[in-house]
Amino acid sequence: MIDSEQIKTRTYKNIMCAAVLLSLPFPALAMDSYTLEDDTVTAEAYEEPAQPQPVQAEEAVQPQAPAADVIAGGMQARTANYGALGKRDVMSTPFTMTTFTDKMIADRQASTVNDVIANDASTTDQTLSHASQAWSIRGFRSSQQDVSFNGLYGVAPRFYAGVEGLERVEVLKGPGALLYGMAPNGSVGGNINYVPKRAQGGEDQNSLTLSYGDGKQFGQNLDLSKRSDDGVWGVRMNLYHTNGNTSVTDEQIKTNAATIGIDRQGKRSRMSLDLGYAYNDIDNMQYRLTFGNGFLGKKSLPAADNNKKYGAPDTYRHVTEKYGVYRYEYDFNKDWTAYVTAGLRSTKMDYIYNDFRLNAAGTASIRYHVNNQVNKANSEEVGVKGHFHLGDWKNDLTLAANRYNMKRYMLNRTSSYFATSYANPGWGTNTLDKTWHEPLNDQTTLSSMALTDVITSPSEKWTFILGGRYQKIKQDTYSSHTSYDEDAWTPAFGIVNKINKRVSLYANYIEGLAAGDVVSGGYKNDGEVLAPYKAKQYEIGAKFDLGKYLATLSAFQITQNGTMEVDDYLTSSGEIRHRGLEASITGEPVKGTRIWGSLMYLNAKYTEDADYNGNYEMGIPRWTGVLGVEQDIRGVKGLSVNSRVTYNGSSYVDQNNLVKVPQWWRWDLGARYEFKRWGHPMTLRADVYNVLDKSYWTALNNGPGLFINKGRTLTVSLETKF
Repeated sequence: MIDSEQIKTRTYKNIMCAAVLLSLPFPALAMDSYTLEDDTVTAEAYEEPAQPQPVQAEEAVQPQAPAADVIAGGMQARTANYGALGKRDVMSTPFTMTTFTDKMIADRQASTVNDVIANDASTTDQTLSHASQAWSIRGFRSSQQDVSFNGLYGVAPRFYAGVEGLERVEVLKGPGALLYGMAPNGSVGGNINYVPKRAQGGEDQNSLTLSYGDGKQFGQNLDLSKRSDDGVWGVRMNLYHTNGNTSVTDEQIKTNAATIGIDRQGKRSRMSLDLGYAYNDIDNMQYRLTFGNGFLGKKSLPAADNNKKYGAPDTYRHVTEKYGVYRYEYDFNKDWTAYVTAGLRSTKMDYIYNDFRLNAAGTASIRYHVNNQVNKANSEEVGVKGHFHLGDWKNDLTLAANRYNMKRYMLNRTSSYFATSYANPGWGTNTLDKTWHEPLNDQTTLSSMALTDVITSPSEKWTFILGGRYQKIKQDTYSSHTSYDEDAWTPAFGIVNKINKRVSLYANYIEGLAAGDVVSGGYKNDGEVLAPYKAKQYEIGAKFDLGKYLATLSAFQITQNGTMEVDDYLTSSGEIRHRGLEASITGEPVKGTRIWGSLMYLNAKYTEDADYNGNYEMGIPRWTGVLGVEQDIRGVKGLSVNSRVTYNGSSYVDQNNLVKVPQWWRWDLGARYEFKRWGHPMTLRADVYNVLDKSYWTALNNGPGLFINKGRTLTVSLETKF
C-alpha cells in the first residue's frame, strides 16, 4: 500500500511536471459544481472510487455506495451538474438535460463536441467549417465560446472543440441564467457543460486508441489512470495527436493535445485540479457560401455538391489553448459546505479565411480576412451550500457569487470583394498585412450573485425550486470607444410532482440573458445603452423512468427581445418567439438492443419586428429528429452493429423568407467488436458517415448563408486496454 506521504510527494511532482509540460504561465485554478441532494457531498467524478482496502489516511473518505447513475445501455446518464443547483437526478429536476457518457463518446467515435450533440434533435449543427464549431439549441445559436467546464464559464478552450479528455458532455435545453450565470457570448437557448475524466477505483484504466479515417487522418490517444490504494488520490492523463488530410478537398488538420486531472477525496474536504493544452492547426479549410443584395428571390440556389470547395487555398487557423481549473470544498459539518473555484485560460489564434459570395448579376466574389487574437480569461466562484428542515420539509440552500473577466487583444483586417467565377473560382492573391498585431480590442466583466432553494416534501413526492440571480454586465470596446455597463435580475422557479417511482411531471420558468447594444449608426438616440436582452422560457413536461429505458416529453415557449427601429430611434422592443415540442428516449429495452432517439418540432417566428413581423427565423427547421439503434450479434461474441438516421426539415435562408433549402436525411452505419488478445481487452470500431453520400445544404441562422455537408466518410479505430 502506498502511504499518504508518498502519495503527496508523487502528486506534487505530477502537478509540477504537468505545469511545465503545458507551459502555463499562471497557477491554473478552478472547481467543479456541487450537490444539494443528500447529506453526502459527492465528488466531482460521477461514480465514487472503489475502496478495496480499509482507509489508512487521516482524512480519507468512506462514502456510501451511490445509486445507479447510468441509464440502461450506458449511453446517457440520469444525473448532471445543474450549476447553482448542483448534481441532481433527472427525475427530481424540473429542467430538460441530456448527459452523454464516455461510452457514447467512444462508441460513436466522436472527436468534437458537435459529433456528440449530433445525437440530440434539439441541437442542430451550425458549423461554418472545421475551424468554427457552432450549433443551435432550441433554435438559438451557440458556439464553443459559451461552453462551461464543470459549471464554470471562461475556462474551456475557446476555439478547440476536442472531447478526448471528457468523461461526459451535458446539454441543458433552455435558458440557464440562474443555473450558470450569463454566458460570455450571450447564448440563451441552452448550455453545454464539459465534465473532465477522473481516475476510478479498482484496477487502473489505461488505454491506447489508434484511429484512421474521415479522410486520411491518423490519430493516437493515450489515456492513463491511477488511483491510490486507499482511494484518496487520483490522477487521469490524456495525450492526443492527429494529423492528415480530411475528407474535404485539400483540407488538413494537425492537433496535439494533453489534459491531466488530479483529485483528492478527503473525509471533510475534496480537491480537484484540471490542466489542459491544445495546439490545433487547420489548413485550407472549407467555408460557407453567402449572398449579395438582390440574389435571393431572383436567382436559384446552386445545387448542393459536397465536392465543391468554398474555402480558398493558403487559408489557415492556428490555435494554441492553455487552461486550468481548481476546485476545493470543505464540510463544516454534515449539513453545510463551503467551496471555492477558480480558472484561467489563455488562447492565441492566427487566422486567415475568406468569404465566398454569390451576387445578383450571377457572378461570384471573394473577400479575405486576417485575424490575430490573444484571448485571456479568468473565472472565479465562491459559495456555501447546505440543508435544513422547516418542519418535515427539507430545504437545500445555495448562496454563490462569481466573476468572469475576459480581455481580447485582436486586430482583424478585411479586403474588398473582387469578382470571380462560381464554377471555376479564381482565388486571387491575399494582399492584406499578415504581420502579427495584438492591440487590446475589448474587455468583458460579468459578475453575479445567486440564491437558490430546493424544497422537498417529506414523502419526496413534491420538489419546488426557487431562485434568482443578480447579474452585472460591463463591456468596454476600445476599438470603437464604446462602453456598456448594465445589470439585470433573472428569477426562476420550478416544480416536480413524482406521480410514482416511474413518472414525474414538471414545469419551470427560467430566463436567459445577453448584453444589449450601444446604439450607433445614425439613429436619433446614438450613444444610448440598451437594457440587457432577456429570453424567457415557460416549459411543462413529463419524464418516464421505466427501468430499461428513460423517456421524456416536453412543451416550451421561449421569447427574447431584440432591437427594432421606431421613428428613427433604435429600441429594444422587438421580439422573437420559439414554441416547441420535444420527445426523447434512451435505454436497453431488450437485452442486447440499445436505442437512443429524439424528435423536436419548433415554430420560430419574428413576433414583433418592423421588417419581418410574422416571418420565420432563418436557418431553423421546423422538424428535426435522430434515431439510433445498436444490436449485439448473438452468434458472434463481442460483435455489435449500429445504425443512426438524422433528419432536418426545410428551413429559410433569409429573414424575408424568399428562399428555402430542402429537407434532408442522413444514414450512418457502424460496427464494434470486443475481444481479447495477448491478455488485453481490445475494441475494434468502424463507422461509415453519410452512407449514401448525399449532398445537402444547411442554412445558417446568422446568415443569410449556407454550409455544405460532408460526403461519405469512413473511420476505424482500435482501442487496447492495459
